[in-house]
Amino acid sequence: MTFIKSMILAFSTFSSLPAPRVEWNEKNMRYMMCAFPLVGLVIAVFWLAWFVFGIQLLFVWQRSISLHLIALGFTLIPVFISGGIHLDGFMDTCDALASHASREKKLEILKDSHSGAFAILGCLLYFLSYYVLSYEICDYFFGSASSHRFVNFFVRLMNFLPIVSIFIISRLLSAFAVATFPIAKNSGLVHTFASASAKRFTALWCYIFFLLISLALIYFYRFLGIALVGASLSVFCFYFVVAVKNFGGITGDTAGWFVQMCEILGLVVLVISNC
Repeated sequence: MTFIKSMILAFSTFSSLPAPRVEWNEKNMRYMMCAFPLVGLVIAVFWLAWFVFGIQLLFVWQRSISLHLIALGFTLIPVFISGGIHLDGFMDTCDALASHASREKKLEILKDSHSGAFAILGCLLYFLSYYVLSYEICDYFFGSASSHRFVNFFVRLMNFLPIVSIFIISRLLSAFAVATFPIAKNSGLVHTFASASAKRFTALWCYIFFLLISLALIYFYRFLGIALVGASLSVFCFYFVVAVKNFGGITGDTAGWFVQMCEILGLVVLVISNC
């Protein structure tokens, strides 16, 4: 029952999906970060649903649909499901890092509710990059290279699964960071979550599931799996260095920055591997 309440709190905090009301207390928040990757699983399911919809239109119903429209769907789904909470942290972190100010000033910038020039620029570049990468993925699965011959649906679906894994991996590593990384401030959401959560259990939970997903990716997809896992761990290590060096630890904003960076780097790996 406690885990279910923690899961509800995770969805009410990290997604825009409707969720029942649950009291915010330390007991109900205990396993909240363990449930955080489930939000990524929901995003993955919606990505898969949009993928299946595209296949149905193009190859089953023989309807014409622009690859740009499919790519737009892939770009917007994560934002709609998450409610933009991670994107907000990404923008604030871009502002803070671009300031080249002292650690204290950077932490103040993170708390500022106004968006600076570098936050807007970072957001524009992020969406542009995400859309272009999504289009390249659409071209690979739906474009002229594959439209001349109908490829078995199951084969298409299996080849698409590594893409949706990045939404789960990014949140597993983010939750692991909350349980193990130093916290920059004695206030804020990350400090609240870290203080209330069962840190050892959360770290072990995230480690085991990340290991299982990584082994599955490597076993079934070989080099692509290795590249995805390696890229995720690389940005995770980079996240630690950037957070500690610039802020003295992680915050809610830097956690959002990491999730967005991890996801888009995963898309880069997938596009490069399919070139």
